[in-house]
Amino acid sequence: MDKRKRGIALFITLMVVASIMSIVAVSFSYLEKAQKDAGQTSAIIQGNLLYKNTVDILKLFFPAGSNNSDKLEMLYSMPLPITEPKSGLSLTISCQPLMRGVPISWLDESLTQKVPQKTTLAKKVLQVVMEEYEVEDPNLLEKLIVQAVSAKYLDNEEYKPRVRAKKGIVSKEQLNRVAIDYLFLADDTKVLTIPWEKYFTFTTVDNRTKIDGVYLSAELISVAFDIPIEIVQDSWNPQEMTLVEFLKENGITEPINKKIYSNKALNAMHCEVTYTYKKNQYGFNFNYIEGRSGNFEFKRE
Repeated sequence: MDKRKRGIALFITLMVVASIMSIVAVSFSYLEKAQKDAGQTSAIIQGNLLYKNTVDILKLFFPAGSNNSDKLEMLYSMPLPITEPKSGLSLTISCQPLMRGVPISWLDESLTQKVPQKTTLAKKVLQVVMEEYEVEDPNLLEKLIVQAVSAKYLDNEEYKPRVRAKKGIVSKEQLNRVAIDYLFLADDTKVLTIPWEKYFTFTTVDNRTKIDGVYLSAELISVAFDIPIEIVQDSWNPQEMTLVEFLKENGITEPINKKIYSNKALNAMHCEVTYTYKKNQYGFNFNYIEGRSGNFEFKRE
């Protein structure tokens, strides 16, 4: 990156940070009222207010359909700490690319009828992962995951899901429950060693859903394009080359399926916000995708 581009990137960084801080500071004035109350209920109210304001900020700086590559690069590079001296409140916003892996819901063929190659890719990744981590009964594990994705019961009286969720696996926690069910059925602890988040994404999907062609994980690149993971980890740098350029350097000249991979950084991220309230640490997680937010989860540190 030349000096001019670095200067532009620095200007954008300073502009975004300053704007976010000023907007969030406004929300603190409302939160001062909540501080007068006591207990976790007040902390939850505070979290909800912060969640709304954080989403409003993301909508402002990362509007749906726009190319925000420079601002996304800045946001992903470092957490943003924000404090408001008058109220004593402080928070930290940290976001990372959401669509780095294959949406695990693509295992459900009914969700990918218009682009069946999405299910083909999801199944390939799952098979490779199960082989890599030596899962003892891959057929059973795949059946349980597909069942959870499609919200259908297997014809198996020994297995009854504890929670029948809405269609699709939209969080890592839901997949963890499936893994535990498999563990008890197959007596196979290897399933607990799989780093699912390196290969899959857990969120709701529609016909427009794509994998982020700029920020996809090294592990997914390795499996999807049959490149040794060591090569990907050593030479893949999304800030210095495009996915097409990287693949070409490694002898892959086949066109990338644009219905599966985006050609620009997506306005899709997973954000974590931590904040202090009455000397206790609280936080929440959520997904932001093209102007929409969801998968909100409140937590106490």
